[in-house]
Amino acid sequence: MSERARWFLPHRVDVLGLLREQADVTVAGLAAFEDWSRTGSEADADRVRSAEHDGDAARRALLEALTITLIAQIEQEDAYALSERIDEVLDRAKDTVRTAQALDWQPDKHAAEMGRRVHESAAHLRDAIHSLGPRPGDPGSEAERGIKAARQIEKSLRAGLAELPRSGDLWAVTATLEVYRSYSAVGTALIRIADRTWYAALRVL
Repeated sequence: MSERARWFLPHRVDVLGLLREQADVTVAGLAAFEDWSRTGSEADADRVRSAEHDGDAARRALLEALTITLIAQIEQEDAYALSERIDEVLDRAKDTVRTAQALDWQPDKHAAEMGRRVHESAAHLRDAIHSLGPRPGDPGSEAERGIKAARQIEKSLRAGLAELPRSGDLWAVTATLEVYRSYSAVGTALIRIADRTWYAALRVL
């Protein structure tokens, strides 16, 4: 077979499999983020940073696949957008850890709850992404569960804000506000994944 004829054959790469792998790496990283949100330990912070690097590698693998594949179980546009949004979540989680450490801030009970909700939401979104494609699944239901968990982050954030002292150590209050804002950014990024998952699911109906 000539090289010219081979070029015209459809080139199939498991793009959906690579996207699922990136989602799995992200959930593992957010499990570490949940642990850090409870302990504030350097070891757990290192796990978050390591997971973020693993997530970058998984995204690069997917992007490389998109440059050569002509046929995939999911629209290339959807794979690219979902990968970008999944990557954003780990970036925002790592930013939260960095902000807390720069401010010498230790996680409180509200951070622990927000971290738990982040991990819970990500797990549902991973399951939604695993349900995309030709095999039977219900990505919409899992995406909705992911949104519900992500919105609980704001509830915990407000509870934390309500307990902040109205007088006293201004630095401590400011540091808490900054870190809480970072948790909110993680929640927003999770909802962006859910929205795009819904879109990807609707395109194959």
